[in-house]
Amino acid sequence: MLGKERKAPGSGTMWRATVPAEQRRLITSTLDSVQEQLLQLRGVQSGPTADVARRLLRGLGHSAGLIENAWKRTALAAVNGGVPLEEVAQWVNMSAAVLRDMLTAGGREEDS
Repeated sequence: MLGKERKAPGSGTMWRATVPAEQRRLITSTLDSVQEQLLQLRGVQSGPTADVARRLLRGLGHSAGLIENAWKRTALAAVNGGVPLEEVAQWVNMSAAVLRDMLTAGGREEDS
């Protein structure tokens, strides 16, 4: 196990050993919901153009929100697991300051 961790990029810690089971379940559940939502969108492609577009956009908007939630939880888990914030920020293609603000704001929103 130690040999695997030494070879791993990033923090050098393993996901399952670092990220609490409840947080892993939340991330997995969110991603499962996104997948289900996107699969359901396949069936709405009939009817008047405005109705179809409205249903697709609402569904995609909901799925996008779930995806955003999942990536924020994953980024937070990585940072809490010891991966430097700057490295995680590179992975999501944003500055470390913006990522820090998003993760901090996300934590306050979840607490309320």
